[in-house]
Formats: sequence, C-alpha cells, structure tokens
Amino acid sequence: MVSDTGFTVSQRQRLTELGAEQKALERRFGSEMEREEEFKRLSKTLTRKNIAAIGDYVDRRRKPLERIIEEKLRAAAIELGFSEVVTPIIVPKSFIEGMGITSRDPLWRQIIWIDDRQCLRPMLAPNLYTVMGKLLDFVRPVRIFEIGQCFRLDTKGPLHLEEFTMLNMVELAPEGNNNKDRLLSYIKMMMNATGLEYEIVSESSEVYGTTLDVNVKGTEVASAAIGPLPMDANWGICEPWIGVGFGLERLAMFSGGYNTASKVGRSLIYLDGSRLSVK
Repeated sequence: MVSDTGFTVSQRQRLTELGAEQKALERRFGSEMEREEEFKRLSKTLTRKNIAAIGDYVDRRRKPLERIIEEKLRAAAIELGFSEVVTPIIVPKSFIEGMGITSRDPLWRQIIWIDDRQCLRPMLAPNLYTVMGKLLDFVRPVRIFEIGQCFRLDTKGPLHLEEFTMLNMVELAPEGNNNKDRLLSYIKMMMNATGLEYEIVSESSEVYGTTLDVNVKGTEVASAAIGPLPMDANWGICEPWIGVGFGLERLAMFSGGYNTASKVGRSLIYLDGSRLSVK
C-alpha cells in the first residue's frame, strides 16, 4: 500500500534542477526506504542525461536555444519591415515616471536603482517611445524593434528572472484602420517563427490598462497593446500605435521543454538547459 511519503524538499529541489518532470516529483512511496532508492535511481538517470546533453552542446549544437529563438524573431521582425535599434540599459528616473509608474506601484519596488536619478531598465518601452517619436520626423509609419536585457528585483518562481531578455516591436502611425488585426498578424508571424502553438487572451495591465497576451500552455510569453494611451503625452506622441513585447527566455523554455526559465537564461549554473554541477 502506498503511503503519503513523498520526496523531501531538498530532494525535490535537486530533481527539479536536474530536469525531472512534475509527475515524477509528485510520486508517493510506501516507505522512506523505497523513496530513497527511487531518489538515487532517478537522480543518477537525470545526471547521466545532463552530462550527455552538455557533451552534445559543446560537440554539436554550440549555440544556446535562447539565441536561436532570438535570431528567428529578429529575422521575422525584419521581414515584416521593422528596423532594429539598440538603446541604453541605464535609463533616467524620468523614463520610469513617464510610463506612469510611481513609488506606490509594485513594479517601482522591483527596479534596480543605480542612484537617485538612474536605474537599470525594467522594460524596453521608454527607450522605444523616445526613438520612435524622433523618427516620426523622417519616416511614416515608424516600425522599430529592440532585443535587449531588462532587470527587475524580487522576481521569484520558475517563470521569472532578475535579468531577462525582451524583444519589443512597435509601429507608430500604422497604415489602415484596423490596428488590432494588423497587430494580430504581426504576432502570428513572430510566433510562427518559434514553432509554438499559442492563444490570445485579454488581460488588465498596471502600465497599459488592457493588453492582448500571447499564452503558450496557459503561460504568458508576450504582451501586446494598442495606443493611443494617456501616457503617450509624456513622450510627445499623439499618433496611434501598436506594439508587442516577447519574453525570449519563456519562449526558449517552452521550445526546449524545460521546467524553468532559469535553465535557458544567463547563468553560471546551467548551460543551455543542462545543470553544470551534476557529478
């Protein structure tokens, strides 16, 4: 008869790090001895799998999955007529305030401040607002995108990282009248590049009011918005716009079948999904 004996907290943690599936982590055992035997067997199997994956990476693949996803999305964005920009990681406090975020908002407490005037950007949007507003003097419509690092404190759980990669693309003064359909067509082409199935759901947002979120297996991997919005005036923007931001680590996580985004993010612990300390 199976009792209520399961893996200990430390055992679950170790097996999770090695890539155990949720079903295996939830197993129950008839005795502690049976549990210990299964832990040894499963950890040994997963360790061998990690070692083999590391060997395969350095001998054959040689490029992180997150980078592969990044390259596919970059190519798709350029094919759609968007031009890539590269902007600073350090942004002024006024950029955060320009997004309508105040010290009363939860996101404010996640910001990594360098001093009382500057911080590491928690999102790409402020810089893109700045660049697209200036480009409107030269071209119409403006179509730009950026792929870059963002930073937020106190991010916990398998889906969150303190340092993460975003791809944001935005079109200012879009052609035609049906901006939602235009935005959905952009999302479709970008997601087709990843090969992942997805669904669109409407959600509330502390910054954008309402967003169209792109979900994979019930998890948000991208979020889209349609302007104009009240905060546009802070950036001197008075034209309609459409935009979407993709989380590259989450896309890579689902593409590789991993159980946590940390395995495919910037790390000294994992190499493209494989635990480095496995012996």
